[in-house]
Amino acid sequence: MPGRRSGDRGTSRSRLDGFRRGDEIQVFSAGRQLDGNGTFIRVEDGFLVWEDNSGNRNATSLESISVRRVRRRYY
Repeated sequence: MPGRRSGDRGTSRSRLDGFRRGDEIQVFSAGRQLDGNGTFIRVEDGFLVWEDNSGNRNATSLESISVRRVRRRYY
């Protein structure tokens, strides 16, 4: 498939196509939220690359996670 990198899984990749670098996210594994909120960086070779609120860069396998965009509230 053109434009598809090896290791990308079509279903995993398509779940995150609407995310943009810098989006605030919550990452869940087995229904539990991982260490707080973070910032979406990219999807690469079947992994979500993101930064947590402590400034740590993480690479989390897309195999068993869910990702939710955090909506900002404007007052």
